[in-house]
Amino acid sequence: MTTVDELRAHPIFAGLDDSQLARVAAVLVPRRLRTGQTIFSEGEHSSSMYLLSTGTVGTSKRLGLAPRDENGKSRQKVLVRLSAPQFFGEMGLLSDLERSATITAETPCQILELRREDFAHLAESDPVLGYQLIRNVAVVLADRLRRTDLDVMKLTTALSLALGNR
Repeated sequence: MTTVDELRAHPIFAGLDDSQLARVAAVLVPRRLRTGQTIFSEGEHSSSMYLLSTGTVGTSKRLGLAPRDENGKSRQKVLVRLSAPQFFGEMGLLSDLERSATITAETPCQILELRREDFAHLAESDPVLGYQLIRNVAVVLADRLRRTDLDVMKLTTALSLALGNR
């Protein structure tokens, strides 16, 4: 069972008190992963978010125009590596949209799964807990979006210079 002390290491739980952390810990589903194990794949539907407690995962996307490999699989490009403590798959808590990337364990990992229905029950029974979790997710998403904007600007600038458009 996950402990309150273990959850304190995760930034997503900032601002929660011990009783709130205990209620969250009670619904989390722990999993151990081996190196190379896929947690979820781009295009799948899911209703969970994952907390990375130990290890490192890679976030990859299919290269749409790239030729397939010798096994007929589409090629993947690792975009980001996440190391514990971190969370991923948060959109699974919020929507039924397809996963936008594939997440694969790059080292042996321990993850904790938070299912949408469990999150909904937690938020209904304690709206402050629900608000704080969503707020913490939003802060991280805003930071990720800011970094993505910078990456897009760098790529746009490089492409423009390469094409001779100044």
